[in-house]
Amino acid sequence: MRAETILQAEDQKATQRIKRSQSWQMVYIALFTSLLAFFVLITTLIELEGSQPKRDYQKLVNFLYLDALETQQRLGMNWLHIENTLSKGIKITMQEEVFSSQDLFASGRAKINPRYLPYINRFVGFLNQLKLETFQQRHPLQVKSITRPGESFQVTVRIEGHTDATPLAKTALYQSNFELSTFRAYAIMNVLQIYSGLPESLFSIAGYGSFHPVTRNPYDSKNRRVEIYLIPQVIQNEVTS
Repeated sequence: MRAETILQAEDQKATQRIKRSQSWQMVYIALFTSLLAFFVLITTLIELEGSQPKRDYQKLVNFLYLDALETQQRLGMNWLHIENTLSKGIKITMQEEVFSSQDLFASGRAKINPRYLPYINRFVGFLNQLKLETFQQRHPLQVKSITRPGESFQVTVRIEGHTDATPLAKTALYQSNFELSTFRAYAIMNVLQIYSGLPESLFSIAGYGSFHPVTRNPYDSKNRRVEIYLIPQVIQNEVTS
């Protein structure tokens, strides 16, 4: 009996030591978690405090996105797909159903299919309704936050051209798919600029060849396309001597 009593006493002592140890561990974990949460909070506050221009830029992108959606709905242009890409402004493309019968460009060509000229004409009206030239006047606080002395603000209309992966013939008009995609972007930009009356300085183009397909098959004709982006942009003013 004495041995059993001693063993029970030792078990109780061991149990108490374990409980005390676990108690200190829980206190330590709770304290460490609290300190970590406090550190994360302070870091976040510092980051937010230092990124006010970034937040204001994102507000401008969101304002532009809402303007585009409202204009699309008001004009009944449901065949447009409008996406807020966050980092690259507002992406605008035609819904895939629009191209169900014919392609926007013939293979190896940068001439716009006449079938789509009515759509492009309506898109010109869409751009004019957005009133991009006065966008900064409607949001002066955010524009002031992201610009510095010697800088100005504008919403750039960027047109990006793409091709499928079909190699060009040696007798083709263009030397490469990169060149072809750039001319496709230029063809769209030229029509938009002429008929919208917007300044040339608001437009930019880029060509990506066949490196950004939208289908798994890089040779699919649906990859012969353009994408239009509306990008709030800070421009460095030219220094005149």
